[in-house]
Amino acid sequence: MSPEPRSSPAGQVAVLHKALDLMECLTAAPLTAADISKRIGVAKPTVYRLLNTLQSRDYVAREADGARYQLGGAAMSLGSVAGSRAGLVALVRPFMTGLAASYGETINLAIMTNGEILYLDVLQSGHRLRTEIPVGTRDHLHSTALGKAILAGLPEREARAILAAIDLAPATPNTVTAIPALLRQFTAIRQCGYAVDHEENEIGSVCVASAIRGLDGRPVGALSISGPSGRVDDQLVKVIGAELVAVCGSLSDVFQLGGARPDPVPSS
Repeated sequence: MSPEPRSSPAGQVAVLHKALDLMECLTAAPLTAADISKRIGVAKPTVYRLLNTLQSRDYVAREADGARYQLGGAAMSLGSVAGSRAGLVALVRPFMTGLAASYGETINLAIMTNGEILYLDVLQSGHRLRTEIPVGTRDHLHSTALGKAILAGLPEREARAILAAIDLAPATPNTVTAIPALLRQFTAIRQCGYAVDHEENEIGSVCVASAIRGLDGRPVGALSISGPSGRVDDQLVKVIGAELVAVCGSLSDVFQLGGARPDPVPSS
Protein backbone atom coordinates (compact mmCIF):
# COMPACT_ATOMS: atom_id res chain seq x y z
CA MET A 1 0.00 0.00 0.00
CA SER A 2 1.29 3.48 -0.89
CA PRO A 3 2.21 5.77 2.02
CA GLU A 4 0.10 8.80 2.75
CA PRO A 5 1.43 11.94 1.02
CA ARG A 6 3.46 14.12 3.34
CA SER A 7 1.53 17.16 4.55
CA SER A 8 3.18 20.57 4.47
CA PRO A 9 2.91 22.86 7.52
CA ALA A 10 2.05 26.48 6.93
CA GLY A 11 4.92 28.42 5.41
CA GLN A 12 6.44 25.35 3.70
CA VAL A 13 6.36 24.40 0.00
CA ALA A 14 4.59 21.09 -0.62
CA VAL A 15 6.20 20.37 -4.01
CA LEU A 16 9.66 20.91 -2.55
CA HIS A 17 8.91 18.28 0.09
CA LYS A 18 7.93 15.90 -2.71
CA ALA A 19 11.14 16.62 -4.64
CA LEU A 20 13.26 16.02 -1.52
CA ASP A 21 11.36 12.80 -0.78
CA LEU A 22 12.14 11.68 -4.33
CA MET A 23 15.84 12.44 -3.99
CA GLU A 24 16.07 10.75 -0.60
CA CYS A 25 14.63 7.51 -1.94
CA LEU A 26 17.21 7.53 -4.77
CA THR A 27 20.12 7.60 -2.31
CA ALA A 28 19.62 3.88 -1.65
CA ALA A 29 19.39 2.63 -5.25
CA PRO A 30 18.24 3.62 -8.75
CA LEU A 31 14.46 3.32 -9.18
CA THR A 32 11.82 3.46 -11.89
CA ALA A 33 9.19 6.20 -11.86
CA ALA A 34 6.63 3.59 -10.76
CA ASP A 35 8.83 2.56 -7.82
CA ILE A 36 9.28 6.20 -6.81
CA SER A 37 5.53 6.80 -7.04
CA LYS A 38 4.85 3.93 -4.64
CA ARG A 39 7.59 4.92 -2.21
CA ILE A 40 6.73 8.58 -1.83
CA GLY A 41 2.97 8.29 -2.30
CA VAL A 42 2.73 10.63 -5.28
CA ALA A 43 0.91 9.97 -8.57
CA LYS A 44 3.12 8.95 -11.52
CA PRO A 45 2.36 12.06 -13.64
CA THR A 46 3.60 14.24 -10.77
CA VAL A 47 6.65 12.00 -10.33
CA TYR A 48 7.49 12.43 -14.03
CA ARG A 49 7.20 16.22 -13.73
CA LEU A 50 9.49 16.20 -10.70
CA LEU A 51 11.98 13.91 -12.45
CA ASN A 52 12.02 16.06 -15.60
CA THR A 53 12.65 19.19 -13.55
CA LEU A 54 15.38 17.61 -11.41
CA GLN A 55 16.96 16.03 -14.50
CA SER A 56 17.12 19.43 -16.23
CA ARG A 57 19.32 20.65 -13.36
CA ASP A 58 21.36 17.40 -13.15
CA TYR A 59 20.04 16.49 -9.70
CA VAL A 60 18.64 13.30 -11.21
CA ALA A 61 19.96 11.27 -14.16
CA ARG A 62 18.63 8.33 -16.14
CA GLU A 63 20.56 5.08 -16.13
CA ALA A 64 21.86 3.83 -19.47
CA ASP A 65 18.83 1.56 -19.97
CA GLY A 66 16.55 4.59 -19.63
CA ALA A 67 14.16 2.83 -17.26
CA ARG A 68 15.57 3.79 -13.86
CA TYR A 69 16.66 7.06 -12.32
CA GLN A 70 19.58 7.85 -10.01
CA LEU A 71 21.06 10.92 -8.36
CA GLY A 72 22.93 13.20 -10.77
CA GLY A 73 26.13 15.20 -10.61
CA ALA A 74 24.51 18.26 -9.05
CA ALA A 75 23.35 16.14 -6.12
CA MET A 76 26.93 14.94 -5.79
CA SER A 77 28.19 18.51 -5.61
CA LEU A 78 25.82 19.22 -2.72
CA GLY A 79 27.16 16.28 -0.76
CA SER A 80 24.02 14.17 -1.21
CA VAL A 81 25.93 10.97 -1.90
CA ALA A 82 28.86 9.20 -0.32
CA GLY A 83 31.46 10.89 -2.49
CA SER A 84 30.43 14.34 -1.28
CA ARG A 85 32.36 17.46 -2.20
CA ALA A 86 34.23 17.74 1.09
CA GLY A 87 34.87 14.00 1.25
CA LEU A 88 36.14 13.85 -2.32
CA VAL A 89 38.45 16.83 -1.79
CA ALA A 90 39.82 15.36 1.46
CA LEU A 91 40.44 12.01 -0.22
CA VAL A 92 42.13 13.37 -3.34
CA ARG A 93 44.16 16.23 -1.84
CA PRO A 94 47.18 14.07 -0.75
CA PHE A 95 47.44 12.72 -4.28
CA MET A 96 47.22 16.23 -5.71
CA THR A 97 50.02 17.36 -3.42
CA GLY A 98 52.21 14.50 -4.63
CA LEU A 99 51.52 15.27 -8.28
CA ALA A 100 52.23 18.97 -7.73
CA ALA A 101 55.59 18.12 -6.16
CA SER A 102 56.49 15.80 -9.05
CA TYR A 103 55.50 18.01 -11.98
CA GLY A 104 55.34 21.57 -10.67
CA GLU A 105 52.18 22.26 -12.69
CA THR A 106 48.61 23.12 -11.69
CA ILE A 107 46.58 20.18 -10.35
CA ASN A 108 42.78 20.23 -10.66
CA LEU A 109 39.91 18.20 -9.23
CA ALA A 110 36.47 18.63 -10.81
CA ILE A 111 33.04 17.06 -11.06
CA MET A 112 30.29 17.29 -13.68
CA THR A 113 27.18 19.24 -12.73
CA ASN A 114 24.36 20.72 -14.80
CA GLY A 115 26.15 20.24 -18.13
CA GLU A 116 29.43 21.78 -16.97
CA ILE A 117 32.49 20.90 -14.93
CA LEU A 118 32.90 22.44 -11.49
CA TYR A 119 36.39 22.83 -10.00
CA LEU A 120 36.32 21.52 -6.41
CA ASP A 121 40.01 21.89 -5.61
CA VAL A 122 43.02 23.44 -7.34
CA LEU A 123 46.71 23.45 -6.43
CA GLN A 124 48.26 26.29 -8.42
CA SER A 125 51.69 25.86 -9.98
CA GLY A 126 54.55 27.84 -8.47
CA HIS A 127 55.69 28.95 -11.92
CA ARG A 128 55.06 32.54 -12.97
CA LEU A 129 53.63 31.29 -16.27
CA ARG A 130 50.84 28.92 -15.21
CA THR A 131 47.20 28.01 -15.64
CA GLU A 132 45.07 30.04 -13.19
CA ILE A 133 41.75 28.39 -12.23
CA PRO A 134 39.98 29.49 -9.02
CA VAL A 135 38.08 26.88 -6.99
CA GLY A 136 34.35 27.13 -7.78
CA THR A 137 34.96 27.96 -11.45
CA ARG A 138 32.63 26.28 -13.95
CA ASP A 139 33.82 25.35 -17.41
CA HIS A 140 32.87 23.48 -20.58
CA LEU A 141 32.58 19.71 -20.77
CA HIS A 142 33.47 19.35 -24.44
CA SER A 143 36.61 21.50 -24.56
CA THR A 144 38.32 20.51 -21.28
CA ALA A 145 40.28 17.34 -20.58
CA LEU A 146 38.40 17.03 -17.28
CA GLY A 147 35.03 17.16 -19.00
CA LYS A 148 36.04 14.74 -21.73
CA ALA A 149 37.47 12.27 -19.21
CA ILE A 150 34.17 12.26 -17.32
CA LEU A 151 32.01 11.99 -20.45
CA ALA A 152 34.16 9.15 -21.79
CA GLY A 153 33.46 7.24 -18.59
CA LEU A 154 29.72 7.27 -19.28
CA PRO A 155 27.81 4.95 -21.62
CA GLU A 156 28.01 6.37 -25.15
CA ARG A 157 24.26 6.87 -25.36
CA GLU A 158 24.32 8.99 -22.21
CA ALA A 159 27.39 10.97 -23.30
CA ARG A 160 25.75 11.66 -26.66
CA ALA A 161 22.57 12.90 -24.94
CA ILE A 162 24.57 15.25 -22.73
CA LEU A 163 26.50 16.64 -25.70
CA ALA A 164 23.24 17.18 -27.59
CA ALA A 165 21.85 19.19 -24.67
CA ILE A 166 24.75 21.58 -24.08
CA ASP A 167 26.24 24.48 -26.04
CA LEU A 168 29.20 23.15 -28.03
CA ALA A 169 30.52 26.60 -28.87
CA PRO A 170 34.27 26.74 -29.63
CA ALA A 171 36.39 28.12 -26.79
CA THR A 172 39.42 28.36 -29.13
CA PRO A 173 40.06 27.59 -32.83
CA ASN A 174 41.19 24.11 -31.68
CA THR A 175 37.94 23.17 -29.92
CA VAL A 176 36.21 20.06 -31.27
CA THR A 177 32.49 20.83 -31.57
CA ALA A 178 31.11 17.99 -33.73
CA ILE A 179 29.45 15.26 -31.66
CA PRO A 180 30.69 12.34 -33.84
CA ALA A 181 34.29 13.60 -33.52
CA LEU A 182 33.92 13.97 -29.75
CA LEU A 183 32.51 10.45 -29.47
CA ARG A 184 35.54 9.14 -31.40
CA GLN A 185 37.75 10.97 -28.90
CA PHE A 186 35.87 9.28 -26.06
CA THR A 187 36.61 5.87 -27.59
CA ALA A 188 40.33 6.70 -27.63
CA ILE A 189 40.12 8.02 -24.04
CA ARG A 190 38.58 4.75 -22.86
CA GLN A 191 41.43 2.85 -24.48
CA CYS A 192 44.31 4.83 -22.96
CA GLY A 193 42.55 5.93 -19.75
CA TYR A 194 43.16 9.66 -20.02
CA ALA A 195 41.96 12.71 -21.94
CA VAL A 196 44.01 15.57 -23.36
CA ASP A 197 43.04 19.16 -24.11
CA HIS A 198 45.61 20.56 -26.57
CA GLU A 199 44.79 24.28 -26.41
CA GLU A 200 41.11 23.40 -26.92
CA ASN A 201 39.88 25.42 -23.94
CA GLU A 202 42.58 28.07 -23.69
CA ILE A 203 45.29 29.02 -26.17
CA GLY A 204 48.73 28.18 -24.81
CA SER A 205 47.44 25.68 -22.23
CA VAL A 206 47.57 21.88 -22.27
CA CYS A 207 45.65 19.73 -19.80
CA VAL A 208 45.70 15.96 -19.15
CA ALA A 209 42.92 14.31 -17.10
CA SER A 210 41.66 10.94 -15.92
CA ALA A 211 38.34 10.00 -14.34
CA ILE A 212 37.77 8.76 -10.78
CA ARG A 213 35.07 6.08 -10.71
CA GLY A 214 32.52 5.37 -7.98
CA LEU A 215 30.99 2.19 -6.63
CA ASP A 216 28.85 1.67 -9.73
CA GLY A 217 31.77 2.31 -12.09
CA ARG A 218 30.47 5.73 -13.13
CA PRO A 219 32.76 8.76 -12.89
CA VAL A 220 32.43 10.71 -9.63
CA GLY A 221 34.91 13.31 -10.87
CA ALA A 222 38.24 13.74 -12.62
CA LEU A 223 41.78 14.76 -11.75
CA SER A 224 44.02 16.74 -14.11
CA ILE A 225 47.40 18.38 -14.55
CA SER A 226 47.55 21.53 -16.66
CA GLY A 227 50.30 23.84 -17.77
CA PRO A 228 51.66 25.92 -20.65
CA SER A 229 52.14 24.11 -23.95
CA GLY A 230 55.81 25.10 -23.90
CA ARG A 231 56.40 22.95 -20.79
CA VAL A 232 53.78 20.22 -21.25
CA ASP A 233 54.95 18.71 -24.54
CA ASP A 234 53.73 15.50 -26.19
CA GLN A 235 56.23 13.30 -24.36
CA LEU A 236 55.31 14.73 -20.97
CA VAL A 237 51.62 14.33 -21.80
CA LYS A 238 52.17 10.56 -22.11
CA VAL A 239 54.07 10.41 -18.82
CA ILE A 240 51.45 12.48 -16.99
CA GLY A 241 48.63 10.49 -18.57
CA ALA A 242 50.04 7.17 -17.40
CA GLU A 243 50.50 8.45 -13.85
CA LEU A 244 47.01 9.95 -13.69
CA VAL A 245 45.57 6.61 -14.80
CA ALA A 246 47.39 4.91 -11.91
CA VAL A 247 46.41 7.56 -9.36
CA CYS A 248 42.76 7.67 -10.42
CA GLY A 249 42.67 3.87 -10.51
CA SER A 250 43.82 3.81 -6.89
CA LEU A 251 41.23 6.44 -5.94
CA SER A 252 38.52 4.51 -7.79
CA ASP A 253 39.37 1.44 -5.73
CA VAL A 254 38.51 3.43 -2.61
CA PHE A 255 34.93 3.97 -3.73
CA GLN A 256 34.56 0.43 -5.01
CA LEU A 257 35.87 -1.07 -1.75
CA GLY A 258 33.61 1.06 0.39
CA GLY A 259 35.68 4.06 1.35
CA ALA A 260 38.96 2.83 2.85
CA ARG A 261 41.68 5.39 2.19
CA PRO A 262 44.38 4.07 -0.18
CA ASP A 263 48.11 4.54 -0.04
CA PRO A 264 49.12 7.23 -2.56
CA VAL A 265 50.55 5.90 -5.81
CA PRO A 266 54.25 6.86 -5.86
CA SER A 267 54.97 9.75 -8.20
CA SER A 268 57.50 9.32 -10.99
